[in-house]
Amino acid sequence: MRNVVLDTHACIYALVAPAKLGRAARRLLGEAERGRATVWIPAAVVIELIMLRELGRIQIGLSDLRAAMEGAPALHFLPLDLRQLIEFSAIAAVRDPFDRLIVSAARAVDGVLASKDEALQATGLVRTVWH
Repeated sequence: MRNVVLDTHACIYALVAPAKLGRAARRLLGEAERGRATVWIPAAVVIELIMLRELGRIQIGLSDLRAAMEGAPALHFLPLDLRQLIEFSAIAAVRDPFDRLIVSAARAVDGVLASKDEALQATGLVRTVWH
């Protein structure tokens, strides 16, 4: 089974505006709905979601994410663990700490990262999918 890790914007789009997801990212989420993939939401994404809501940049919050996860068996929370921290220590080239944690999460679960972030895609540190 394929592991898919959502970047913050991919998580937000999946929750409130699925049409904004890239075609390939939507396809992977569809695979998850059919039981052929597991979608992971890293702790760093949840933290960013909370912070974005506090700043008034998004309307959804932790309760919305929790409800979505309870209603979709393919969505799983990925707590920060030692595997991810080992990956984090190995990829100092990614300067943004949230991006670095998200890439670390994808590497730790050997997953593909659903992200439109071209800078992350260009690093080659993790397989990415969007378009």
